[in-house]
Amino acid sequence: MDSGFRVIALAALGALVASGPAFAGPPAEQGTSFYALVVANNASLDRSRAPLQYADDDGAAYFELLEPQVDEALLLAVLDDDTQRRHPGLAARARPPTRRELLAAVDHLATRMEVDRKAGRKSVLYFVYAGHGQRNAVGEGSITLLDGLFGRTDLFDQVVSRLPATFIHLIVDACDSYLFVHARGALSPGPSYAAAITSSLSRMELQRWPQLGLVLSTTREQESHEWSAIRSGVFSHQVRSALSGAADVNGDGRVEYSELAAFVAAANQGVEEARGKVDLLARPPALDHGVALADIRRPTRQGYLFLPPGMTGRFWVEDEHGVREAELNKQRDRPAVLALAPGRRYYLRGEGREAPFQVPRAGAVVDAGGLGWGDLPLAARGPVEDAFRSRLFSVPFGPSFYRGYVASVGEEPVSIREQLDLTP
Repeated sequence: MDSGFRVIALAALGALVASGPAFAGPPAEQGTSFYALVVANNASLDRSRAPLQYADDDGAAYFELLEPQVDEALLLAVLDDDTQRRHPGLAARARPPTRRELLAAVDHLATRMEVDRKAGRKSVLYFVYAGHGQRNAVGEGSITLLDGLFGRTDLFDQVVSRLPATFIHLIVDACDSYLFVHARGALSPGPSYAAAITSSLSRMELQRWPQLGLVLSTTREQESHEWSAIRSGVFSHQVRSALSGAADVNGDGRVEYSELAAFVAAANQGVEEARGKVDLLARPPALDHGVALADIRRPTRQGYLFLPPGMTGRFWVEDEHGVREAELNKQRDRPAVLALAPGRRYYLRGEGREAPFQVPRAGAVVDAGGLGWGDLPLAARGPVEDAFRSRLFSVPFGPSFYRGYVASVGEEPVSIREQLDLTP
């Protein structure tokens, strides 16, 4: 990549982060408060299901991704010893994932949102759950807390209806997660399954809550997948990567629901091992189908990694404690920007190589094109591990994949600016 262009690109990125309007598209949201409530639980109340290993890791990673972006973040989780080592200091900020603590958190957020409303401010909530899901005694989908199940009725009666939020982004990584937001019904499996779900959602009780958007880990009654190499649920890792900025296909600094859905579809496109398949349901709020799940134009406490045109292939970022922060398969002709928490040592890794770097402060931009690379040995694992390692993120994500994806599902695409290949 030409050094003169890199300087111009980095200067432009600084302007984008600082001012917002330099990006194509509408300006960053003003007069809005952002909140995050992250609930994670490894335990299972069903003796036939083993406890999860990495739901607490996912909860910690979601919290650390969202906390620099919001006005207040709350974490309900019990972190095991390994997770506490990988996320030092976080256990002291967490509360147990019980019904009492969840409802207390909702009450606290409702109070803050009411203050926002009276002050003429909007409020946006990220409500994230990672853990086991199952049906309760009356057949509705539920998430698992330490002291019992929290069902679909609880979700709408005790959370959604009590929060005066402008938008609620509900992200659930759990088996049976579709049933957590939709009443049990007779939907047949098969090629039309997703279409049947979309039709059902559009005409049933979710229409009562036009402020609610959904990102669900599975549209079928199946187990969610964990991967020991990254100590995470596969779906949650992909969603966090998308929210870090990797899914921003048109370079406007915003990640919309269709971009996140296409990004996850691309990440899983090459996986042939049946046990590694991940399904997704992403449904934007009826109130605004173009609302952003992430927007790096907003002033936050994050820094940025800039991957310039010319860099191509599969890359991932790990921090000094081995937490994999984000991953993508980058097209050659378009830049990418990943938002990262400052004050840590990171490693940008590709197949067989790595480059260390640091994000010194909030708002700082690190140019990946100028990093020094060294060798990275990787060991092979079992069949599912091999499928994840070699096939996840094996398909490049960019405008061509995105256009094909949104056309296949009948969604309205975001506007994409054509970009020349500026590499030598």
